Amino acid sequence: MLNWRYIIALIFLTTLISCRPDFTAELNATESLMSVLSNVESTSNDVDARLIRQYAKDIDQKCQKIQNEMTDTVNLEDAQSLVDFCGLEKHLQSCLSRKEMIDAELVRTRNQLFNLQSDLKEYRADKDSVNTHIEQEFLFVESLQEGADQLIVELNSCFETYAELKEEIDRLIIDLPEKEEE
Repeated sequence: MLNWRYIIALIFLTTLISCRPDFTAELNATESLMSVLSNVESTSNDVDARLIRQYAKDIDQKCQKIQNEMTDTVNLEDAQSLVDFCGLEKHLQSCLSRKEMIDAELVRTRNQLFNLQSDLKEYRADKDSVNTHIEQEFLFVESLQEGADQLIVELNSCFETYAELKEEIDRLIIDLPEKEEE
């Protein structure tokens, strides 16, 4: 009698195990997405938020000084340089906000993928919904990568413009008339 129960239990267990879906491809896909997230994180970590704040503060201070102390009109070339230079501050702030958003999304997405991997390993997922979710995450991770890459390009452009205009702006500040003490 014992053998009969053992055989039934073994058949039941074998049937139960064989009914489990194979999530190997899905687990591989989540690992791949985690790898891309690591690349995005590396790109984002290359962005020095402290340096961006320092540049933005310097630009703001110089533009405020010129705005508060300039009494004469300036030629068209200097005016254009001022507009371009002062516009950098808002652009840098925008880049900083986007970096912070990317960093927050990295954490959120990594957690979602980790939870998905856990569900797959424990067979607590439906194959169709998992594939739909992986496709959505792929598109989202891809957009994060593009956003991080674009952020680097924009910041490099801002830093280049800053370097090009800094001497002109410093010259304009030096040429400002001294305010008379009252």
